[in-house]
Amino acid sequence: QGRDFKNKAGASSFYPSIYRGERLSREELAVRFDVLTGASRRLVDAFERNGIAGTQEVRRRKYIQWSILQHYEVCPTPLLDFTHSMRVACSFATLDPDGDDAYVYAFGLPYITNRISVNSEQDLVNVRLLSICPPDALRPYFQEGYLAGTDEVTTDYDSKDELDFTRRLIAKFRITRDDTFWDGGFAPIPPFALYPSGDRMLELCEGIREEVGTEIEAGQLG
Repeated sequence: QGRDFKNKAGASSFYPSIYRGERLSREELAVRFDVLTGASRRLVDAFERNGIAGTQEVRRRKYIQWSILQHYEVCPTPLLDFTHSMRVACSFATLDPDGDDAYVYAFGLPYITNRISVNSEQDLVNVRLLSICPPDALRPYFQEGYLAGTDEVTTDYDSKDELDFTRRLIAKFRITRDDTFWDGGFAPIPPFALYPSGDRMLELCEGIREEVGTEIEAGQLG
């Protein structure tokens, strides 16, 4: 990340986008999930309308719908973006050359066994983005992305803290933005590769984003 997001206690915090906010009410959270449901429905319709491969599976599996919506930043979802690639992580963290120090985080997650791995003992779901996205989606081929979230938890939870991935944080690295980090034959992945042009999935998702919006304000619950 380009900055270290912290909670009131001063610790790094990692909530999925749909749960972010210091005073998130259950009513506002319910509205966010309504927006997510609407975006998911529009995504399935877009797949069918444009004849994109994998339509039937996208229609059946909410985690595939949520993964695409999260990765293409359509609306808040219960999933967080991860990558197995240290180079991808560092490239994203240092995209802005004029910012402050960047941060890379290492997390401990259960072993991934399938395209969508559900670990009932740890209440965790992990989605391998490259395995579930159709060929029309170009970003996953460059970003080696995964998404993870708390399994079967939506608006009903005992404590919001159980949704914070900081409990899985193993290490945090601070990167100084100068010429000393990228050396020894290693260079950052350029933005045009992280965000490739001609991505048909991006075009579809941008249309959905315009329809559903990306933010839910406390004063707009109606």
